[in-house]
Amino acid sequence: MFSLIKNELSYSVVSSRFVMEIPSGGVMSNERKFRIALSREALKYYNKVSVTTAGRLDKCFSNMELDPIKGANIKPLREMAGKYRYRVGSLRVIYEVDTEKAIVSVMAILPRGQAYK
Repeated sequence: MFSLIKNELSYSVVSSRFVMEIPSGGVMSNERKFRIALSREALKYYNKVSVTTAGRLDKCFSNMELDPIKGANIKPLREMAGKYRYRVGSLRVIYEVDTEKAIVSVMAILPRGQAYK
């Protein structure tokens, strides 16, 4: 079962595990190569952060839509094969990339101290 969540920038389709971001109008732009899917836990954390932090996370997601594997703030996680982290100040966005389906699945948004436990 899917349901829609509306925020200022776009609509999101919520499935049982992940939230799929759909841009307003329902069409992906040509620049975006990947879609972002947030886990329920990541969405819950995102909804609790300040407007400033949410803006920084939005920029993070925009960068991940273009290239989720390469970037100054992106590193593969050694102890978790196939997963990456994106550094956003003191926060860490933990995610995995499905290149075949062009989906970035964000599993967690956590403060640095909690991200690697």
